[in-house]
Amino acid sequence: MYIARYLKAFARKNITITIKNKTTMKNFDFIKELAEEIPAFHQLHAYCDKAEIFQKAFPEDSATNARKALEWLVKNHLAMAKVTLEPHETLSQMIKRPEIDAFVNEDWELIQDMRTVKKIGNYAAHTGTQKIRKNDAFICLRALYHVACGFLYRWQAIREIAAFDATLIPQDFTQVHAADNSEPAVSPDLKHHVPHEAIEHPKPPTQQPAESLESEAITRQCLIDYMLNEAGWEILHAKGDIQGGKAGIEIKIEGMNKQFHPSGTGYADYVLFSKGSKPLAVIEAKSTIHSPETGRKQAIEYADCLEKKYGVRPVIYYTNGYTTKVIDGLDYPPRTVISFHSYNDLEYLIQKRSRSPITNLAIDDEITNRPYQKTAIKSLVEWLNRKHRRGLLVLATGTGKTRVSISLCKLLDNNNWIKRVLFLADRTELVKQARKNFEKYLPSQTMTSLSDDTEPNKSARFVFSTYQTMINYINAEPVEFSIGHFDLIIIDEAHRSVFGKYGAIFQYFDSLLIGLTATPRAEIDKNTFQLLELENEPNFEYTYEEAIRDEYLRPYRLKKCNSKMINRGIKYDDLSAEQREQLEKVWEYEKAMKGIPKEKEYHRDIQGNEIFNYLINDDTIDNVLSELMTNGLKVHSGEDVGKTIIFAYNHKHAERIVERFRHLYPERGADYCQLIDNQVKNHSAIIADFKMEAKMPQIAVSVDMLDTGIDVPEILNLVFFKIIKSKIKFEQMIGRGTRLCKDLFGPGEDKQEFYIFDWCGNFDFFSKQGDDIHPSDSKSLTDRLFCLRLDIAKELQSAEHQEKEFDKQLHDELKTLLHQQVAAIGKERKEARPWLNIIEPYRNQEKWTCLSELDVSRLKKIGHLIKVDKDDEEAKRFDIVMLHIMLSLIDTTRRVGQFRKVVVNIAAILEKKASIPAVMERIDIIRQVQKPVFWENESLDALEHVRRELRGLVHLLKEQRGGKKFIIDIEDTYTKVEGVEDEVIKTSYKQRVIDYLAENSNNDTLRKIQHFEQLTSADIEELERIFFEELGTKDEYNELTEGHPYKNNVAAFIRVINGIDRKKALQIYQQFIEGYNLTSEQELYLKNILDYISMNGDIETRNFLEYPLKDLKWRETFGDTFVNLKDFIKQMHRVIIA
Repeated sequence: MYIARYLKAFARKNITITIKNKTTMKNFDFIKELAEEIPAFHQLHAYCDKAEIFQKAFPEDSATNARKALEWLVKNHLAMAKVTLEPHETLSQMIKRPEIDAFVNEDWELIQDMRTVKKIGNYAAHTGTQKIRKNDAFICLRALYHVACGFLYRWQAIREIAAFDATLIPQDFTQVHAADNSEPAVSPDLKHHVPHEAIEHPKPPTQQPAESLESEAITRQCLIDYMLNEAGWEILHAKGDIQGGKAGIEIKIEGMNKQFHPSGTGYADYVLFSKGSKPLAVIEAKSTIHSPETGRKQAIEYADCLEKKYGVRPVIYYTNGYTTKVIDGLDYPPRTVISFHSYNDLEYLIQKRSRSPITNLAIDDEITNRPYQKTAIKSLVEWLNRKHRRGLLVLATGTGKTRVSISLCKLLDNNNWIKRVLFLADRTELVKQARKNFEKYLPSQTMTSLSDDTEPNKSARFVFSTYQTMINYINAEPVEFSIGHFDLIIIDEAHRSVFGKYGAIFQYFDSLLIGLTATPRAEIDKNTFQLLELENEPNFEYTYEEAIRDEYLRPYRLKKCNSKMINRGIKYDDLSAEQREQLEKVWEYEKAMKGIPKEKEYHRDIQGNEIFNYLINDDTIDNVLSELMTNGLKVHSGEDVGKTIIFAYNHKHAERIVERFRHLYPERGADYCQLIDNQVKNHSAIIADFKMEAKMPQIAVSVDMLDTGIDVPEILNLVFFKIIKSKIKFEQMIGRGTRLCKDLFGPGEDKQEFYIFDWCGNFDFFSKQGDDIHPSDSKSLTDRLFCLRLDIAKELQSAEHQEKEFDKQLHDELKTLLHQQVAAIGKERKEARPWLNIIEPYRNQEKWTCLSELDVSRLKKIGHLIKVDKDDEEAKRFDIVMLHIMLSLIDTTRRVGQFRKVVVNIAAILEKKASIPAVMERIDIIRQVQKPVFWENESLDALEHVRRELRGLVHLLKEQRGGKKFIIDIEDTYTKVEGVEDEVIKTSYKQRVIDYLAENSNNDTLRKIQHFEQLTSADIEELERIFFEELGTKDEYNELTEGHPYKNNVAAFIRVINGIDRKKALQIYQQFIEGYNLTSEQELYLKNILDYISMNGDIETRNFLEYPLKDLKWRETFGDTFVNLKDFIKQMHRVIIA
């Protein structure tokens, strides 16, 4: 029988269990009445009743019983939800179960009340952990009341909720006090009285009734006392009592306005005193039914009087118990705080009143030397100087958000604005990464990580933490950090989800708050701007497009890969009998889940969104891996795919990708492709290895963990193998590849771009485009070696060589190796399938007996499929040099240019390293190859002997070589079609100009134009000669430049066609900044000038009357320095005028 029937019975007996009055006596008597009809509630009432009657006399027992009542409610709900608890499962673990989450359904107040009961109850249950005061027990009891009502209402045990009444709590307890050692138990009968619907689809109460005035007065005092105790303040109970370092109540204040206080005397609710008995703070408390603002004027008057008497102005609080405002004396507007400041906080707040505005704007170039970084920092500093406490920087991924935050911290520290900083990120890896960078650039500062350090140094100047770890710290009892512990909080990736889920952190701490994000301004939620107290504009933004243009980030090339299965799913009618058979195990599972008889026919179409979420298809994975390994950007002379992230759907999907890779490419080793997600125990170590260029893995298969924040400049390929719905996340994922990386392909060969392979239509979904990925023309070392060995083996087939013992032996060894390499190409590799008509015949060793020219030509087409061995890259390079020399010896049509000299040079360098035992063992051969007689009498066996002996030593040259390049001169054959006259293609004037500029980039005059150096009249005359005579006519020039501002100036025209040296322009811009100490707004205006020059070739002061420059407030922005700005414009114009 359900509870609803008993409610009717109560009504017939005129018993009301939802509305209490004075005859009810206590708050939880309604549960007693409920238990009289349903005995299953007896234990709940016993715990709740003891929590209430013990609150004042035995606060620890009160809190202990409250905790037991909470455990009873949670245990019984889980039992009715058919959850089997683990042995020794704790209350914390029970509360975290999804069934409780679903039941509470994001009711934040109920969640907080449950936490309060658990937290205070835990400390009461563990003797000696923390003393439980009366007001602690009161807060716990009040929270329990709301929890009990919340559960019982959702269970449909009560129809209405009465207000909590603090006046009903017994004032004393005179009965015998016996300890209760019982444990909360599941009541088996309860499930018979609670409707199943109430468990599966609970309905929360729509509103909470207001407390009576008498009750709220008690509540308010307990809330304020609780917050003061939480902040470490001891409250004196005698009115008017003043003791150093303690909180006094009803403190007499003299000198009040007699218009409102005829006696000239008032009484402050609370005054917090220093150890020298001077007032640090005054608190004015108002009724909870009134706004705290009603107490503001009175609190300020108290502070005025205390300042006159003691010579120090106290910090001002005014509160109604639920909302508390503070005026700290630093000229900030009044602001809301969640609690009161600790003793140390208040002393420090008062000390900070002596600080000056930030005037020392020296920014450390070792940390941030880029102009946009300096402008970002300056914009924030100016904002803080204007008495704002929160700000936001939008900086594209890879442009140095962390560096900017470090530089900002150093600047604020130099100006005595900060002492302690908290850096927050959403994942442990990002916290580690940030701490590493802070330690690098601020080595003298103390630092700790709450997420990593075994015993964190909580007094460190820089504290790093994940959001979740910090939530645990601020919910701890006693609190680990006071609300004023930090002067500055920096939040990495400030966006709505962070504020929504972890907003309590930013409500708790009273500090400056700076958000960093790579999310473009247009994608930032309005709530984020509101929480950071901004008007829908960040303090500074530097976009991905700007960073690409300024060459601080690298662009991507995009290949959209269409998978029919991912896009369309699996149509059952399109499947073959064999394919349908593979799905039988799926149909059997689904029939069992849906209760369909086994013998009944069942099948369906599989939707695209089920692939890899429900079904994992190996063939699709093989396609993805084949595309990456074939067309991905390579390193190590094409031997290895560059550092790559494959973004996977889920753990199972990622696991299968790694398994398929190891199956398809076993020669790469187990570490080449690795899974990184939260389910991998050593994921931090794998990430650390992935960040290192010389360590494996090369390919990281990630489930969420590498989507954002991870900084690996060496990344060259991103594979989008999952559907992304969040634009913010999508942009962040692209950002994994944008970072600069010097010397990635060798000395002086920097990373220029990266590749993205999109298999799930994400770029179409977000309407984002990119340049196509072009198939690579370069050959890997393995491919080149395969082709050289083919050529040598073919030449050694002749009778001339077969009669020589060594030549025949070399021939046989080469063909054995080549056959093994071809035979090892797996059929299952997708990139091999188009070439199976070549591969399969040559798996037969007999096909290698005598290779024809056609055989060699065909085999060279599959050189890119040969498995890469683990041999040293430098050794392979040496092999190529030696094999070219050997081939030239047996095929006199081949030329090898300076290769012989290369070998001599290598030997000469190795001879200088004779202290190395391996070198000394081969010193004879090293000396031989340096003598002309060796090369005059060179033979195949001598050359092969040199190759084998020295190839293992050439890695010793790597450090010496530096920027040295091997110069080769190998004849390249070409054919010409006979009988067809060559076609003459005439290029346009513009194309001729572009070609000329590209071919003459080192021309001194062109260099001057790019670098903003002064041109001479001779320079201009020469340019006009070239453009009006050599490249075409003046008419052609006029036709091309018609309607453009640069029409009459060839140098300006070159600026537009050829572009200006952006880095040089930014250097000039930076010099100008430092010379004139510009504001951030002025810096941005100057940046507009450089943009204008880049687009129009020139600029003059009259251009300020034209769009787009006329829309900017130049005089207002530059003020007295506007004349200097004119001089700068004139300089930019003058350099291209003779």
